[in-house]
Amino acid sequence: MDVLARAFRDNPLNTAVLESHSPSARQRCNAHGMRAFLPVARAHGYTLTARLGERLTGVLVAAPPSGYPLPPPRAITRLRTILGQGLRAARRWGHVFETLKEYHPSDPHWYLATLGVAPDHQGRGIGTALLGRWLARVDADRSASYLETDRSENLPFYERAGFAVVTDARVFGTPVWLMQRRARAHPSGAGDARRASREPD
Repeated sequence: MDVLARAFRDNPLNTAVLESHSPSARQRCNAHGMRAFLPVARAHGYTLTARLGERLTGVLVAAPPSGYPLPPPRAITRLRTILGQGLRAARRWGHVFETLKEYHPSDPHWYLATLGVAPDHQGRGIGTALLGRWLARVDADRSASYLETDRSENLPFYERAGFAVVTDARVFGTPVWLMQRRARAHPSGAGDARRASREPD
C-alpha cells in the first residue's frame, strides 16, 4: 500500500484529481485508495511484488482477459475510502474511471491496472522485472495487453516492451496515453523477472 501511495504521489493525473499542492496530503489520499483497491486486486486480479531483502519495493496489478473492471470493494470499504479521501476527491476519481473506461478495448486482453516502484528504488530495473514477469504470463496466454499512463517519460519504457500508443485522452486537463501490445505466440521477458514474485493469495 505504502509503495503505491508514494509511487504515484506526484503523477500529473494524481495531482490534478486531488487538487492539492501538499505531497503528504496526496500520499495520505492515495493510501486510502490503495487500502480499498489492493484486497480486491489480490482476490480477483493478478498481483506481482518485488522485494529487496524484506523490503517491498514494487507492485504490479493486472486484470486477466474478461476481468476488467475488477469488482468494487465492499460497501463499508468504499465508505471508509470516501471518508478518508473526501467526497470531492472520490467523485473526481470516479470521473477518471468512467472517462478512461470509454477507451477500453472490447477485444479480450490483459489490462495493466498499475505498476509502481518506491521512489527511492526507481531506476534499478525493478519495474522492468515486474513488467517482464507479467508479460511472460500474457504471452503464455497468447493475449493482447493494454495500459494507460499519464507520464510521458513512461512511453519509451513501455515501447521497449512492445507497447504502442493508440490514442490519448485528457482528464481534468491532464494527458493520458493509451497503449496496446499485440498478442505474441511465445513468452518473452521472463529473464527480466528474477526479482519479481507472485503475490501469495
